[in-house]
Amino acid sequence: MTTETKKIEQSNTYNVIDSMGRPTSIYIIASNIKEACVEAKKRQAEIGSAYYKVKRAYNGGVRG
Repeated sequence: MTTETKKIEQSNTYNVIDSMGRPTSIYIIASNIKEACVEAKKRQAEIGSAYYKVKRAYNGGVRG
């Protein structure tokens, strides 16, 4: 009898904030903030600036 363990990952939504503090229309789906920052670094040409923040976007969900 084998037991399988499944890794449960969250899928959180993160928003990119530009250098002026305005939220952009770029949303990243990742399981944690580190993964979101790595994805934002890959999409830096789309962001258009070297200075930005990644912030979690609370958009309701199961727990509201």
